[in-house]
Formats: sequence, structure tokens, C-alpha cells
Amino acid sequence: MNGIQPEDMMKLQNNYFNTLAEDALPILLGNIDETNLSDKQLQFLQIVKDWDLMATPDSKGQTIYQCWWDSLESAIWRDDMSIHSPPALMPEEQTTMELLKKDSLLRFIDDISTPEIETLPIVVTNAFKKAAVMLTQKESEGKLEWAKFKDPTVYHLLKNALLPFARAGLNVGGNGNIINAVTHSHGPSWRMIVHMTTPTEAYGVYPGGQSGNPGSVFYDNFIDSWVAGKYNKLWFMRDGDKTDKAVKWKMTFSQ
Repeated sequence: MNGIQPEDMMKLQNNYFNTLAEDALPILLGNIDETNLSDKQLQFLQIVKDWDLMATPDSKGQTIYQCWWDSLESAIWRDDMSIHSPPALMPEEQTTMELLKKDSLLRFIDDISTPEIETLPIVVTNAFKKAAVMLTQKESEGKLEWAKFKDPTVYHLLKNALLPFARAGLNVGGNGNIINAVTHSHGPSWRMIVHMTTPTEAYGVYPGGQSGNPGSVFYDNFIDSWVAGKYNKLWFMRDGDKTDKAVKWKMTFSQ
């Protein structure tokens, strides 16, 4: 990026493009056996084929891809990781994608708990079928769109103990491996852009508010702006600004 302005950084921080899917989806589509799919499964497959790789709130392709990929990762690694005590952690998504991209005969593809030798096409196809079961259920619930599926939620610090103080069902896309890294309960809580001009130009927003009182309008009044990708202009206070109109009140401490 050259000659960028604060507006360009705002667009970047709110970007939904799934770079991992850009590399992983060709692996999935290149190894699935379409002749072994039901009509419903073929419908899901067509949606992900037509997907623009954007994890927008209303994207069904993102939901189908993520369920498929998660199912595949579990099929590849769960049998090998669970034999350890305690069970070993699965590799990162990026690592799995790169391994499959370099070696379609990766030894971890085979399920060591079965007598058969599973190949990548077998595992990819079975993973899609398994994902399709959950996708069918979510579709019947009206939750196939990405934001409805993952249900982005800003919780109180006590989480489930104080659910009335949470903001659930936020209409925001993204995911953990996307620039706009919003998952169900985690994400880019503080977005800030500082333009080193004179005077300094800065913008920021966070999914919360300036009051810790749940009864206050200022408890969560920034959340909607954060979801919409909007920013507040930040004031960089300097010496001599004590009389600025932005100063609302003063607090004096004394012994």
C-alpha cells in the first residue's frame, strides 16, 4: 500500500477476505468425490464453489467452508494427537494447509484407528459429509449465514454468569485468521489509527463503553459503531489545551 490515508487503514482493519481459504479451498475442491454426494450435499458444495472468499456477516460460503475445514482438521489430526497423554495440540490451520499443499500423501491423513488406509480424497469427502449434517441442521434453524452461525458476542467479564450484561448476535463477520479477527467471543477489541501529521490525527473505537455501570447508556454505546466499522476521532491533548472546549470537567487530588 502506498500513499495510504486513515480511511484506507479503516478499510484494511475491517477487511473480511479469507486468505487461508484462498489456499485451502483448492485443496478441498480438488479432492472431493462429487459422485458420492447427495443432492443436499451438492447444494452446499455449489454454494462454497461460488463463494467470493469474503467472510461477510451474510456469507453462507464462509460457514460451509469453515465447517468443512474444521471437520477435515479433526479427521487428520485427532487420532494421532489423542494417543498422547495429555493429548497433543493440533497444528495451526496454516500449518495443516501448507502440509497438504506440499504433500497429498501426508502420513497423518490415514486414520490409525481403522484397518483401512484413508487417502486425502476419502478424508476430504467424508469430512464434507460430516460437516453437511451440522450445516443442514443450522440451515433449518435459519443460521447458515456466517454471523448467525458463529453468533459474535461481547461478554461481561464474568461471561455466562452475567449473560444479561452481554451483547449477543452482533452482525459482524471475520474470523480468527482474517484481518478482521472476530470469532464468537474474541476479536480486535481496540482499533486505532494514528496519522503522524501536525497536529496528530487519530481515530479509535472499541466494543464497549466508557461506563462500567450496566444501567448507563454509556455501558455499551460504542459496540454498534465497532460492528459497523466506524471510528471516533481521538483527541491528543497537549500542553495549553486545558481550556479547550473538549474538556468537560476537572478532578483535583490533594493530600
